[in-house]
Amino acid sequence: KKLSLQLLLTIILYNTSCLYSIKSLKMLSLDCNVQQYAWGKNGSDSKVAAIKSGFDPSFQVKDNESYAELWMGTHPSGPSKIFNTNQPLKEWISSHPDAVGIVPISYTNDDLPFLFKVLSIKTALSIQAHPDKILAQELHAKFPTVYKDGNHKPEMAVALTNFEALCGFRKPLEINSYVSEYPELAALLTDSIVKKFQELSA
Repeated sequence: KKLSLQLLLTIILYNTSCLYSIKSLKMLSLDCNVQQYAWGKNGSDSKVAAIKSGFDPSFQVKDNESYAELWMGTHPSGPSKIFNTNQPLKEWISSHPDAVGIVPISYTNDDLPFLFKVLSIKTALSIQAHPDKILAQELHAKFPTVYKDGNHKPEMAVALTNFEALCGFRKPLEINSYVSEYPELAALLTDSIVKKFQELSA
C-alpha cells in the first residue's frame, strides 16, 4: 500500500501533520518544527505559522518574525515528535519499521527517506546546489557539522497557492519517465501537460 501525494496534501489542508502507518491504518499527529528563514512570510500572513499554531496552542505567532518552513520528518536540524508524548519520530519509526513502507535501494526502513515541508515564501529563495547520494554520504562522514545528513536532495514542489519557479533543470525525457512511472505525479498535472512531455520525449 502506498501513501499518495494527494493524501499527504489532504493532511496538510486539514491543518494537521501526520505519519501514515500502513500496518495499523493509523494517523499519528506530529509536533513539527518551524524554520524561520528570512525569506519566509511574516506573522499571520504565513501559512506555516497558521498550520503550526493550529495544532500547537502554545505556539505564539509574532507579526515581526518570519515563518518559512514547517518540517515533518526526522532531519536532525528539526526532528518531529509524536504529539502529546514528545517521543522523537525517528525513535517511533525504529520500533515500527512497517510504517515506512517500501523504501528506495540503499535506504533502511528505520527512518524516513524524505523530508516533507510546507513553505510560505515572501521573497525569492537562493539557488542551491546539492550533492548526489554517494557524495552526500562522503561529505556527511567527513564534515557532519556542515552536512547534517548523508542524503542527496532531489526536490518536488506542489503549489497550494500561486507560485513561480524556474523550470528546465531536468530534461523532458527524464521528467516524462517520472510522470509515466508515478501515477500520483501525473494526477497532479493536466492532460495537456502530460501530453506535452510525451511529445518532447518522443
